[in-house]
Amino acid sequence: MVVGLDELLCLDGLIWFSSGDAASRKLQRSQSSICRTANSVANIFDLELVKGRPEWRLLGDIRLLNLERSVHQTFRWDRNLPIRIEAQYYSGPLFASDLGQDYLLGDFNLLNTRKPLEFLRSGIIDIWIGCHPDIPAPEDPDFACFPLTRLPTRLVVSPSHPLLRLGSDICLQDVSDYPCLALQDGAFPEVQKILTALGLWNTPSRMMRYNKKKWEDQTSDQVTVAYATSFTMSLFAGPMVVLPIEIPLEVGDTVVVKRAYADHSRFRSLLRNLKDRAVQLANQYEDVKLAF
Repeated sequence: MVVGLDELLCLDGLIWFSSGDAASRKLQRSQSSICRTANSVANIFDLELVKGRPEWRLLGDIRLLNLERSVHQTFRWDRNLPIRIEAQYYSGPLFASDLGQDYLLGDFNLLNTRKPLEFLRSGIIDIWIGCHPDIPAPEDPDFACFPLTRLPTRLVVSPSHPLLRLGSDICLQDVSDYPCLALQDGAFPEVQKILTALGLWNTPSRMMRYNKKKWEDQTSDQVTVAYATSFTMSLFAGPMVVLPIEIPLEVGDTVVVKRAYADHSRFRSLLRNLKDRAVQLANQYEDVKLAF
């Protein structure tokens, strides 16, 4: 190995968690030590580590670094070192919060598919609990996907929203006249495609990492329409009302891993654990279906 496991973890942790403070908290090392080591590792690979807005990124040819990451990743899987897991902001706490010391967990705040897939491909993380339908295709040569749950998406508003005056006469055109929460263009392409076709992707957010105050709490203006599932209803600051309209958007949780590790004994053990948790959730929420 060109650099040690802990050294490369400082660099990858800084990129993964997006800040020295978050990396310090997760890796239990001082922020100054992490930043110093990360820059040293970047220099070894003739790379420049720079702070963007808001993410850290590397400038230069990262092919040699990714080869080193691949070696480290195989070593982690085979030597029982912590497996790194990232997940959606709502599914991480549901599925991964109590997995124990065999896992290094993300902050569950990435609000797009590009970053977790980039991290997964390069070996910064080992497993991603992604959101259907924005997951790799079944024929993807690099990734294997294992579905856990499926559930409907609902349109929800605050109890004082003007739309509720329409009662059962409400239609999609009525809803599209009001601002609907939306993420950055391209963050979740399949979800965006469905909602755009329905006229329900009309107030894009610039948020790249999950922040409750900038997402669910935005409905406090009493006119914004939000999307929710049984898994996310409890995240709103106050009570919300489900509009009497069904939309053709089914979402759910899917485990994504590199094909090289899909049959690894450690992954199979974790998958059994996650499926058990999915069964518990299906028993807890009547509209949650098992997808396996």
